[in-house]
Amino acid sequence: MARLDGAYLAGARVQHQRLVRAVREVGSDRLADSYRTNFWYPLGARPRNLVEEVIERLRPVVRPGRGCVGVEWWLGRLPYGRSLPLHFDRDMTLEKRTGRVVHPQWSSILYLNRFPSSPTVVLDQVLSPDGKSWIPPEASSGRSLDAVPNHYVAFRGDLRHGVVANEAGKKLPSGSRKSDKASELRLTLLVNYWDRRPSPPNCQDYDGTVYRSIQDEGVSPTAVSRRRPAA
Repeated sequence: MARLDGAYLAGARVQHQRLVRAVREVGSDRLADSYRTNFWYPLGARPRNLVEEVIERLRPVVRPGRGCVGVEWWLGRLPYGRSLPLHFDRDMTLEKRTGRVVHPQWSSILYLNRFPSSPTVVLDQVLSPDGKSWIPPEASSGRSLDAVPNHYVAFRGDLRHGVVANEAGKKLPSGSRKSDKASELRLTLLVNYWDRRPSPPNCQDYDGTVYRSIQDEGVSPTAVSRRRPAA
């Protein structure tokens, strides 16, 4: 089910810290639409921001295959104690327009901060061909993946998954300051590998007008030299 579990970006500590700092600066900007503000990065293109620079390091770890033409990425931010309902990744615009369901080749998550109260749950369960039920009806197996900084995991793009805040995470720890926990966000970078570009407007080109902090961090010259053809 999962190709990676417990893999870290070796030698990328400084880059990871830069990304964490930039996403923290994004703060609550577009928080309500955090999981619907998605961008397209064609493989082989020059990185336009820090996120795409990081993706250049992630892709060789996943090895998505020759059919991969690009990635869809977005910043995942969840408030303390908040779950993300179980779902499957797909081209949402295409589904809305035609009813057709198309999944990415691979879904992946780079965790940016430690958030033990809200693990990712990936089930060995997919959508039926008619789109009305799950196969199998009840998941027979699954994985729970803790949010650990610089931990990167990838799994098949058609698998049902979500974020499940445990009961402890839904309550503020005794003795903690409510304002501190209430403002804490679970931070992730979500990267889906595709053999075709998802339809706009859900998946758009990044032009620097939103999430300025990831643009202001700049792109290092070494990121360009690391680019390789899609593999």
